[in-house]
Amino acid sequence: RCIRLVQESIVVDMLGLLSIGPDGDRWMRDPDSFTDKDLQRFRDSGITVLHPAVGTGGPNAYESTFWFLSGHNGFISAHTDAFMRIDSVDDFARAKAAKKIGMLLGVQNSEHFRTLQDVDRFHALGQRVSQLTYNSRNLYGNGSTERRDEGLSDRGVALVEKMNQVGMAVDTGHCGDRTTLDAFEVSKKPVLITHSNVRELNPGHPRCKPDEVIRACG
Repeated sequence: RCIRLVQESIVVDMLGLLSIGPDGDRWMRDPDSFTDKDLQRFRDSGITVLHPAVGTGGPNAYESTFWFLSGHNGFISAHTDAFMRIDSVDDFARAKAAKKIGMLLGVQNSEHFRTLQDVDRFHALGQRVSQLTYNSRNLYGNGSTERRDEGLSDRGVALVEKMNQVGMAVDTGHCGDRTTLDAFEVSKKPVLITHSNVRELNPGHPRCKPDEVIRACG
């Protein structure tokens, strides 16, 4: 019954990289190296949509995120018989109906947004999800492992508003508690927590979310 439900449903893996390791790098560099045998593993999984998000940051965040998204666009373009990019809500159902694997492009940080205009640029490249921070502090807010969490900055508030405007989902999976709650307060659209667990079940772990945050997500 479980297998049947997965096969019938739209299943989204919100931390689903094609590969963590050399295979994924090779497939991005040389899409033709992705074989029918590789594809069959993904078809057999029953997953409709993968969200292959990585954490980019540092002084080269803009360039590394550009190449990460461009690599996935090239891979999808080389395998349109099996993959499709998810650009809109309706694309989830389209991927399921076409028996294709959807790719929802996202990043586990927002350091690559040097200005608010960069949100438009990366949206045009296909990015549809962005975590406001990774574990550490950036210009927009505080990550989950920072010594102090002072919430969203003014620039972070403007970023959330801009993401709402263009249609890019706000993700708080790696954000600190105050930054996460601020995102729910500021955003006019639903905010995501793509990959965290319940702190009540793992007390003191900064990457897990407290009940207050989970209720806000609900």
